[in-house]
Amino acid sequence: MSASSLYEAFHFICENFEEVSFCVEFLQLAEQELAEILGQDDLTVTQESTVYQSVLRWINHMPEERQGAISTLLPKVRLGLMDKRYITDIVLNNDVVKTNPESHLLSGINNTLFCCLHTHPSWTNPCIRVWRFNLVTHTWQEMSPMQESRYLMSVAVLKGYIYAMGGYRNDDGTSLRTAERYQPNINQWTFIASMNEERIRASCTTLNNKIYICGGRSNEVLNTAEYYNPDTNQWTLITPMETPRYDLGVVAYMGHIFAVGGSDGFRDLSSAEAYDPVTNTWYDWTFIASMNKGRSYASCTTLNNKIYICGGWSNYRVLNTAEYYNPDTNQWTLITPMGTPRYKLGVVAYMGHIFAVGGSNGSRRLSSAEYYNPHTNQWTLITPMGTPRSGLGVVAYMEPILTFRTEVFNRGSAEVLQGGRESFG
Repeated sequence: MSASSLYEAFHFICENFEEVSFCVEFLQLAEQELAEILGQDDLTVTQESTVYQSVLRWINHMPEERQGAISTLLPKVRLGLMDKRYITDIVLNNDVVKTNPESHLLSGINNTLFCCLHTHPSWTNPCIRVWRFNLVTHTWQEMSPMQESRYLMSVAVLKGYIYAMGGYRNDDGTSLRTAERYQPNINQWTFIASMNEERIRASCTTLNNKIYICGGRSNEVLNTAEYYNPDTNQWTLITPMETPRYDLGVVAYMGHIFAVGGSDGFRDLSSAEAYDPVTNTWYDWTFIASMNKGRSYASCTTLNNKIYICGGWSNYRVLNTAEYYNPDTNQWTLITPMGTPRYKLGVVAYMGHIFAVGGSNGSRRLSSAEYYNPHTNQWTLITPMGTPRSGLGVVAYMEPILTFRTEVFNRGSAEVLQGGRESFG
């Protein structure tokens, strides 16, 4: 089946999910195919419990073989859009959920979110403090600190856990290859296996229940990449990228890892390359078109089968431009520029929109945020964060958007932007 045919089938399922989920063909989907569908912002349902029930039907079709898939599929269900009583009475009491070894992660659903890196503005006070935001009381509570101080680290969310990797200790500047994981049910960070390389200013994403981290800097700009398998607690080096990159963007899309832009230490890069985990091969710029603009310190995400990259730094100038990559046509297309030039920003796709959060305009850190509507090709400002911040990471976790603070000075607690799977008005 061609890429365009796959896209059309995928889009049809998302638009007609309630009907399709009762079809026999739906029960034949592979686990990763279903996980990708359930994770889409444009999935059309009248209530989120429909998505949860479709997961149970798919598992119960072949219960012995599929029971373990609940740990992959349940995090795709947006529990924050469900009534809390439905979660406690129905979801938590389901036999499949209760027998899943990671079902304890749901015990933290009490409208609580998790974020990290809140410290006082001091070089000597390490970046280890962790705070939790309660959506009911709108209050922050300090939680267990990370095991190690980290600045310019990489963060990812996988199967309900938060991972922090690499960076450097801001007390002595030591580059790190250590990594750790936050477990919400016990409110604790624990070390996991260390990476094969020390990495700062790298970028990471998740694919097939693994964390992939690419590039960054150590004693030199790195072209190496590796993945973490939580089932074996092991990091494995993969084929190096064609181009060394740091301050790059990394996203997972259509079963591949895309490394976009960044810097090689001499220039801001417009090139991109994609990694195929099946063949352990990178496809470089000879196969993937270059962006319209070289960008480092940019941030990227995926939405509607396109890769979006926003802002960044190029030729000593902060960018307000943004563009998307269409793999069907192998073309980058510029969209309406953001209202504010931003680099070291955070970008995430959520509710069918692209959110650009914080960053710096070159002279000061920003508290402002804006979202892009692909249907109108327009950016709209939203309520600013309470604290200006740059060098942040942004993830959608338990429905709201979390920002992970990684600036040395004026480190602030994370901000939350709420919303649902439905579109904006």
